[in-house]
Amino acid sequence: MARTDVNLFWLRPGEYSAHRGHAVLITDTQGRVRSGTEGFFFRGTRFLSRLVMKVNDQEPHFVSANPVEPHFMISYHLAPSPAGAGAGPPGAKEKSGGEMAEKGIEIHVNRFVGGGLHMDVHVTNHGLAETAVPLAWELAADYADQEETQKGERQQKAPVELEWTKQSHGGELVFHYRHPELPHGTVVRLTGPADFIEGVGGVACSLHLAPRQTITIGIDVAPVFRGERTDPFYGLDGAVRHGCPADQVREEWNEGCAGLRAANPTVQTAWDRAAADLGSLHLLEGEGPERFTPAAGIPNYTGLFGRDTLVAAWQSALLNPATLRGALRLVGKWNATEYDDRYDAQPGKVLHQRQLSPLALLGQNPFLHYYGDYSAPGLFLLGLATDLAHSGDAAFFRSMRDKALATLEWMDRDGDSDHDGFYEYQTRAGKLGTKNQGWKDSEQAILYPDGQIVEDPLAVCEIQGLYFAAKQAMALAFAAVGEHARAADLRAQADALKRRFNDRFWLEPERFVALALDPNKRPVRSIASNPGACLAYGILDADKARAVAERLMAPDMFSGWGIRTLSSEHPAYNPLAYHLGTVWPFENATTGFGFKRYGFDSMLHRLAKGLFDATELFHLDRLPEVFGGHPRDRRHAHPGIYPGACAPQAWSASAVVLLVESMLGLTPLAPLNTLILDPDLPEWLPEVTLCGVDVGAARADLRFWRDDSGFTNHCVEQASGGLTVHRYRRPHGSGPDDFLAAAVGQVIG
Repeated sequence: MARTDVNLFWLRPGEYSAHRGHAVLITDTQGRVRSGTEGFFFRGTRFLSRLVMKVNDQEPHFVSANPVEPHFMISYHLAPSPAGAGAGPPGAKEKSGGEMAEKGIEIHVNRFVGGGLHMDVHVTNHGLAETAVPLAWELAADYADQEETQKGERQQKAPVELEWTKQSHGGELVFHYRHPELPHGTVVRLTGPADFIEGVGGVACSLHLAPRQTITIGIDVAPVFRGERTDPFYGLDGAVRHGCPADQVREEWNEGCAGLRAANPTVQTAWDRAAADLGSLHLLEGEGPERFTPAAGIPNYTGLFGRDTLVAAWQSALLNPATLRGALRLVGKWNATEYDDRYDAQPGKVLHQRQLSPLALLGQNPFLHYYGDYSAPGLFLLGLATDLAHSGDAAFFRSMRDKALATLEWMDRDGDSDHDGFYEYQTRAGKLGTKNQGWKDSEQAILYPDGQIVEDPLAVCEIQGLYFAAKQAMALAFAAVGEHARAADLRAQADALKRRFNDRFWLEPERFVALALDPNKRPVRSIASNPGACLAYGILDADKARAVAERLMAPDMFSGWGIRTLSSEHPAYNPLAYHLGTVWPFENATTGFGFKRYGFDSMLHRLAKGLFDATELFHLDRLPEVFGGHPRDRRHAHPGIYPGACAPQAWSASAVVLLVESMLGLTPLAPLNTLILDPDLPEWLPEVTLCGVDVGAARADLRFWRDDSGFTNHCVEQASGGLTVHRYRRPHGSGPDDFLAAAVGQVIG
């Protein structure tokens, strides 16, 4: 893969962001907070809506601003020296001017996000004479919901009162939000060798600087969320303050990560970026591995999202299985225990999202704890089985047993509302609820071939596949812990669902899978990306799989960078619309996993190359949440981006890990202390080494290389814990069940 020259393509060209945990700072490209969607946010609430610095009542001349680390932004500014350039050299007839005066004052601002916001403002006098620098900050807080900032329309509002307290070597400006149900506030504390006063719309001071002197002002912004204050994690120059969890959590997580050495630099860079992004997204909630649970995406999705989190954790289990363990524990705490139509809650249903933003707390949307998603229940069960396969920890599986059984019971009691053997969703939360509750959750995600919206209730194809995989995987898990009767029952349920699915969803004229069954149980015949998940979950009969895979890789679906959400031949196709033709990396990686499950390695290689090539098109070699579906041709040197796409996005980062795992064909079986391999490397990735792959208590370093004949060899460079590494070559085009049965049979037989 050759590097491109368009890597500086910004997803959000008008703004920068920094994040850690539930705190997010969004500025313009000069580091200012002025309007629109900018601000300092904590738990989806804007605790600073204005942050503008001035020198002598004017904004200083902007030099540059850059994000440095996920939680760290830096900017430089210049201002004329109020004293001019100062005295010239000995014998000079008059004072020097020029740059010495015009650029006499440098202001360097570091911003560190985490808990709250900490800023270091370093002011340097580059002139030749002592000078006084009038410095001021305009500050405001409006406590808008982040959703309100995006829509530009307030749904909740109350007076904001200010309180100024002068302190020795500093001062404190406190904002109080006088909303009867939202006791929020913002504490802005300034420290430094200056006399701070309350100014018009903020705080001001005057600094007296000798030539070459630098004075540093520290500014702490602490959100007071429902009466509880959260101080910044960082202090001067980013030093970690006592009790800061962020860096410790990151170090613990890094210790458990597998490492990759790839012969292809594009793959190497993409892996390193994905690992860094997943490490930066930790929500820092709960205890132990729960703290590793990632936010869905920055800057918009910083709450706990069951579906997104579980997908990212499952896809990245090779990198660090502790992420999956933590996500299961944290999400599982919120599994529904009662019926509540306001939140689409039903006993056993798994959380879709939990937000503590103003609109959620006030009940103006259902997201305080919302269950309007059909992916999360299946992903929760699949995740539990995957955790057991990676860890061999039967005790943890048993500790989650009741939650798993409640979710399985929900599937067939409420998930299949008309008891026809398929799983159809329909919101019960009225206008506030989510219409489409598969992974494509936008209003127009599911369309008939003529472009008309399909009404609910809907049985979308990938949910049937996911629930099949969940029951099949849970059958294996229950068998592993000795519950053989339950395992046999779940396997029988999965087999029956697979038979029904292949009978009702298969479109013989199209040689493809129906997108959904509509309310009248008629197949929706639109050509879309969803059947890729049916390959990944193994629900398709082996004799149908190749036709589906080839159709997904046809020119109207595969753009050259990835598979589009909707065929370019569909009348509603739009390459820059959310689910109407864009490319989603996480879904593509899941489809690639499906190609591997059925033995279509060459199609996996082609798809993976497109996605890895795409990493080079975006800033920091990072796959965004979603990018454009334009074809890869001379006219479209770049596919474009969905407006407002998030980056980093957890399940886009995890997609990179799953693509590598799929090409290597790794199947951990920790209860058997075994790792099964089925590697097939493409020509563009001739060698890969994985270091620190965990399977239960064992760990292995593995090297894979492609020889001149195209065969992928492997060797175990190091292994501990008595791990057995077993290679089994998947028959081309075989069904996934046949492969797993044969491979496990060889291990135990």
